[in-house]
Amino acid sequence: MSVTDLADWDSRTRDDAESDELLAIDEFIAAVLRRANESVEPLRSPGEHRTILRVAHLFADDLARTKRAFDRVQFIETVMGDRSDA
Repeated sequence: MSVTDLADWDSRTRDDAESDELLAIDEFIAAVLRRANESVEPLRSPGEHRTILRVAHLFADDLARTKRAFDRVQFIETVMGDRSDA
């Protein structure tokens, strides 16, 4: 393996690791917000659901600014589950 190949491999590895890390971060955020959304379900509080939806959109705004592809709709659907009408 030449030095050039090694440099290409190293940058690809870093990019893949960064992409995996960002994927793990958005999955973690979605899971936390989903649990918050589920925890207010017994309260039947549309205001609480809307607040969680707003927070999810704020996170989605920041995640969409990353270099990798980000599926905003899937992220919001994961957070809200059956409550996407909130």
